[in-house]
Parts: sequence; C-alpha cells; structure tokens
Amino acid sequence: MLMIAEGTIHRPITEQEHRSAAAWLGPLTDAGFLHGGWLDPTGNRLWMVISAPDLAAARQRLDDLPVGWDGSVSFALTRVEALRIS
Repeated sequence: MLMIAEGTIHRPITEQEHRSAAAWLGPLTDAGFLHGGWLDPTGNRLWMVISAPDLAAARQRLDDLPVGWDGSVSFALTRVEALRIS
C-alpha cells in the first residue's frame, strides 16, 4: 500500500540531527519502505512517500523512528489511491 506521511516538526532540528537522520533513512529506503521525501524546514513540515502492508504497519514503523519516539515529529498518514501521470 502506497502512502504519504506528512510530518509536523515540533522543534528546530539541529545540523547534527540532519546528519544522523541518514543513519535511519538509508535502511528505510533499502528495505522498500521509503520511496522519497521532501523537507520544508522553514515551514516545519516534511513529506515522505512510503509503502507498507497497511496503515497500522506504517504507523508503527514511523513511531519507531528516533524523531517519532522523542516527539520531534508527528506524522499523519494518507493512503494514495491513484497517481496522475502527465
């Protein structure tokens, strides 16, 4: 199931935290969970295209991220029904 995870960043993210995020983003991509993402640090938002068997599995995976369990980022999930290709 393909989903958009829209994240709200609740506190400023340090440069060190940006660098350490690569330690968990790489394996998420390699495992087929993360397909792409965008960060808007000025608007405190981020978006990720992810896939998981269902919403519960995706929620668990996001909650297990360091930014999920420390409360830095909260995510809203939206299931993708169709993609428009133009």
